[in-house]
Parts: sequence; C-alpha cells; structure tokens
Amino acid sequence: MRVKRKVKPYIVQDEYFLKAKKEGYRARSVYKLIEIQEKYKLIKEWMNVCDVWAAPWSFIQYIKRVIKDTWNIVWIDIKPIDKYSQKNINTIVHSIFEFDTLKPKVEAYIWEWNQFDLITSDIAPNTTWNRDVDQYASVELNIEILKFADVFLKKWWNLVLKVFKWEDFFDLTNAIKTRYWSFTEFKPHACRDRSFELYVICFNKK
Repeated sequence: MRVKRKVKPYIVQDEYFLKAKKEGYRARSVYKLIEIQEKYKLIKEWMNVCDVWAAPWSFIQYIKRVIKDTWNIVWIDIKPIDKYSQKNINTIVHSIFEFDTLKPKVEAYIWEWNQFDLITSDIAPNTTWNRDVDQYASVELNIEILKFADVFLKKWWNLVLKVFKWEDFFDLTNAIKTRYWSFTEFKPHACRDRSFELYVICFNKK
C-alpha cells in the first residue's frame, strides 16, 4: 500500500508579510528592495526612477519614501494599479514587449531625449511550475527590460533586475555584459528559501 507523504504547508503569511502589513506596504517584496538599497545605495533623493512591472507596487512606495517629492517616478505594468495621489508618481499601463507604442508614453513623462537615473524591476512571468519554462520566460522578460534601458537609462547609471536562475541565466548575463561595465547577483533574505529568484544589479551602463 502506498503511504501518502505529508507535505509541509506553504506558508505565505511569513514575518515579511506581517511586517509589510504593519508598516503600510502593499507587499512583502518591498523588503527585497530595502535590502538592495541598504547594501548598494542605488536610490538617491534627486533621481528620476522607472519601475518596470510595478505590481504588486510596493517598490514604488519605498522609492517614493526615498526620493520624496523631488523628482519623477514612472511605473509600467500591463495591469492597472490603484492610482497614487502624489503628483510625481506617473502610471503607464502597457506591455514591455510593445516598445514602439510604449516609447511615446514614457517620453510624455520624462521628456524626449531625457532618461532615468535608475530603472528597477521585480518582474516575473506567469508561473507554470515548470522550472525550465518559467526560467526561460523570466530571461525573455529581462532581456526586454535591457532593451528598454538601452533607450531610457542614462549612461553610467544602474539597473536592477529580478530573474529566475536556471540554465538560461547565462543568456541574460551575456546580454548584460555587452551593456554594463559590471554586475553582481544578490539574493535578499526576504526571498523565500524555496525560490530560485535572485536580483541582478547592473552597474554603470556603457
């Protein structure tokens, strides 16, 4: 007789979930960005920042707390987000894959020929629970963000990507090497232990 193996329940409401709820953030993912900021000091008060694939929107909350009311935040997502009341948070509902129609919408906020001082992303594909499929989709999404940053990120400035690391990861790092002088991999403590996501910090755009 086959004995059913007990599966440890997947606990979503962990310490970071509870902390986010207590501190007024929309999602636990904010603590990943906070750890990145504490280590690398990427966000400055005087920056124009773009957050690509902004949902679940907690990155924007934290970026806003750092830059305050000084410069612009532009977020891009295929899903509409509850509009922020702050004047310097600008929303674009659009696919990163449709660059030709996305470009003029971004330029409306950043002005033509101007660029961002920092681009961040917490992007993830719709998961199928097939590691190969999900990781390949993750790399594809991030390569599109690299192309977006080719146009909209200032030279010498930085880019934050999230990726599922597996066999196709080197396709992404090879694309990064042609565009940035250096990069590093970083897995915040706020990432779940069973997750194979990590963040790639790309330094100094060529």
